[in-house]
Amino acid sequence: MGTANLPAIVFALSSLPAFAIARMLRRNPARRKDNAPAADSPGKAVLDRRLARLMDMVGMVGLAAAAGLWWAGDDRGRATLVVVAMVVLVNAMIVAVLLSIFAARRKARNRP
Repeated sequence: MGTANLPAIVFALSSLPAFAIARMLRRNPARRKDNAPAADSPGKAVLDRRLARLMDMVGMVGLAAAAGLWWAGDDRGRATLVVVAMVVLVNAMIVAVLLSIFAARRKARNRP
C-alpha cells in the first residue's frame, strides 16, 4: 500500500458517519403508546427526508474525494484539485443543510 492510498482510505472512512446519520433520519417517526404517529411528524418527516438526502450527498462527496485521491496518487497538483473540490462541495452541502433547517423553523414559527 503506497503513501497516497492512506488519505484515500481516511476520506472513505470519514464519509461513513454521513451515511449513518442519513439512515437514522430515515427511520419511522416516533410513535405514541397507542401506536398513533406523533403530532409533529408530517412537517418533521419532510425535513428528515430532505436532510437524509443531503447527508447522503455529503457521504457521496466524501467517497468521490477518496476516489479522486486514489486517482491522484503522488501527484500533488491532482491531489490539491481534488481536495479543493471536496472542500467547496462539502461547504455547499453544509449551507444547503442549514438553509433547510432555517426554512423549516421559519415555516413552523408561522404556523397557527
